[in-house]
Amino acid sequence: MISSSRLVLAGMLSLSVALGSAPAVAADVSELLTEGQQRLQKGDVKGALALFEKAEKAEPRDARAPYLRGVALARKGDLAAAEAAYRAALDKKADFAEAHNNLGGLLLDKGDHAGAERELRAAIAADPKHADARFNLGVLFDKTGRSTEAVATYKEAIKQRPDDVNLHLNLGAALRRGGDAEGALAAFREATRRDPRSALALTNLGVALGEKRQLDEARSALQKAVAIDPKLASAWAGLGRIEMRRKDPKAAVLALNRARKLDPKNASHAADACKAAVDADPFGAEGKSACRAAVALDAEAPLARYVLIKTLVARGECKSAKPEVDKFAGLASVKPEVKAGVAARLATCREGKRQAPETKPETKD
Repeated sequence: MISSSRLVLAGMLSLSVALGSAPAVAADVSELLTEGQQRLQKGDVKGALALFEKAEKAEPRDARAPYLRGVALARKGDLAAAEAAYRAALDKKADFAEAHNNLGGLLLDKGDHAGAERELRAAIAADPKHADARFNLGVLFDKTGRSTEAVATYKEAIKQRPDDVNLHLNLGAALRRGGDAEGALAAFREATRRDPRSALALTNLGVALGEKRQLDEARSALQKAVAIDPKLASAWAGLGRIEMRRKDPKAAVLALNRARKLDPKNASHAADACKAAVDADPFGAEGKSACRAAVALDAEAPLARYVLIKTLVARGECKSAKPEVDKFAGLASVKPEVKAGVAARLATCREGKRQAPETKPETKD
C-alpha cells in the first residue's frame, strides 16, 4: 500500500524576501505570513487566506505569500486555485523547491504524470535534499509502473530522512512489486523498528511474512496491528487471510467480518470472507450470504462466485445455483476446463438434498 503525495508547509519563513523590499515592509509581510501559518495550523483556513492575501498585496514580489495561499487553498479543497497560486509563486521565484513540490503533488493526484514529474524534478534540482519531493517522485514512479526507479528514489529519500516510516513502507511496496520479496520484508522490518507502534507498518510486515509462509510471525504482527488500530481494515483482512492459511476458518471469519464492516465496499475482503465462512460451515446461511455480498461487489471475480456455487450445490439449492453457473461460464478470466468442472458439479445437484462440498477450490482471483 503506497502512501499518497505530500504537500509541504514547514520551512517557508526561511526564504529571503524579494530584492528591493524596504525593511519595514519585509518585517510586516513576515509577521502576516507567520500569523497566517499559525491560523492555518489551527484550522482557520479563512483567516489564514485573508492574511496571506494581505501580505501579497503589501509585497507583490514576495513568493512566500502566493505559495502559502496555495497551501491554504489546497487545505480548503480548491485545488484549481491552489495550482494557480503555486504557479504564481514560481513566477516570482523559479527555484522555489516547496512550490515545485506542492504543484507536482497536485498534478500527480489529478493524473498529470508528465507535468508532475517535471515539477518534482525541478524541486529536487532546486534542493537536492528535498525528501518530500523524492517521496512524491517515488509515488509517481510506482503509479506508472516504474518500480526500479521508485526503489532508487525512495532509497535516496531515506538517506535524507531515515526515520520516515512511510518512506520505508513505500520502499517495501516497490520492492515487492518488483519481485524482491526479501528486500520488501527487510524494508517492512525496518519500518516497524523505526516505529513499533505503527499499525500500517505491522500490517505490511504481517502480509510479507505470510507470503514467505512464516505464518506464526505474520499472525503475531497482524494481531499487534489490530490491537494498536482496531479500525484498520487492511490489518483485519490480513489477519483473516493468515487464519485461513493456518486452517482456522472460524477465526478467519471473525477477522474478515471486521474488515468488511470497516470497509464494506472492498470486494477482496468480501470474497475472502465468503470463502472463510463456507470453509467454517459449508451448509450455513452465513457463507451463502457472504458470497452473495461478494459477487454483488464484483461480478467479474471468479473466486466468490465459485464458492457461492459450491455452497448452493452443497445445500441442495440447485435452482439458485443454475443462474450462478451460467454467469460463471461467462467469465473471461476462467479457463474452459474449470467452467466444465463447475457445470459437472451442478449436474450432481439434487434439489433439497445436501451433499458434501468440494474441499479444494478450482479457481482463484
